Amino acid sequence: MSRQEKSQLAKGEKINLLVIGKAILISYIITIPTFVILALILANTDFPHKYISPVVVITTIMSILVAGSMVSKKAKSRGWLHGALVGFVYMFVLYILSSIVFNNFSIDRYVLTMAVIGILTGSIGGIMGINIKRGSRSKVKYKG
Repeated sequence: MSRQEKSQLAKGEKINLLVIGKAILISYIITIPTFVILALILANTDFPHKYISPVVVITTIMSILVAGSMVSKKAKSRGWLHGALVGFVYMFVLYILSSIVFNNFSIDRYVLTMAVIGILTGSIGGIMGINIKRGSRSKVKYKG
């Protein structure tokens, strides 16, 4: 297949919403137990409160990286876009749920920062996933 044919196929590729939904579900399967464990630790120990925010951010990053990587493994191209979409949807769902729980739908610096972190992390996960997929396909044996 020529480079031009590959480019034309990539342009016509559609984003698979089912794959994105599954990836987001798996990311929340990682996030929710981690947050429950953190809540148990906070309730039963003298865990310093200054570490709560970094743990939440790290958990969110890891979950979105996994989801972005998963969704881009199914994509033919544009892994960064698929991953960014996963990051955006993940953060949007998290924003809606936390806004409902805390009855506060305001958008402040923290919300915007987390949205940017989510989108960028998803993009990185998407790039990683598409390259891992390509790397496993294109291994060439070295005859030396």
